[in-house]
Amino acid sequence: MQRRLYALTLGLAVFAAAWLSGCATMGGPRVVTLSEADLQRLVERQFPHQRRVLELIDVTVARPTLRLLPERNRLGTALDLSATERLGGKTVRGSLDLDYALRFEPADATVRMTQVQVLGSKLDLGSGPLSPSANRVGALLAERLLDDFVLYRADARRVKQMQQAGVMAADVVVTPRGVEIRFADPR
Repeated sequence: MQRRLYALTLGLAVFAAAWLSGCATMGGPRVVTLSEADLQRLVERQFPHQRRVLELIDVTVARPTLRLLPERNRLGTALDLSATERLGGKTVRGSLDLDYALRFEPADATVRMTQVQVLGSKLDLGSGPLSPSANRVGALLAERLLDDFVLYRADARRVKQMQQAGVMAADVVVTPRGVEIRFADPR
């Protein structure tokens, strides 16, 4: 997992480095724009993502397909999902369609998922689809697992550079061109 995050950080660090190198000469707002294709490549590097839930269920999400939702200032992602119950070995497979907003966390210079909503899920035990109530429980679990999920983490050197440049906040805005990280003017 750390290697995936490191690879993602390297990709986005190129954009951040370009922004930081221009701090002294740039006037006005500082904006880094990541196109939908850039985002798709960066997100793909973090998957498959595996996590154990309550020591009872091993969950794997894979094959993210990203889409921009600028009219709602959100991103959408379709994911493949499998969840294996550790005691009995039963596995549920399927897909999730979700959308979420993004937020910048200045304390650690991360961009995180927030307000995650599962729009649809198709989950199957192999013998047929899960009941609507079981599907909803799966959707709620996914929302909880993915809320505050880090999509981008700046390395320690970049965090220090941002602090030295006086960057304390940024707005993350989804536009038709991609995701814009709009850094606030330094204090």
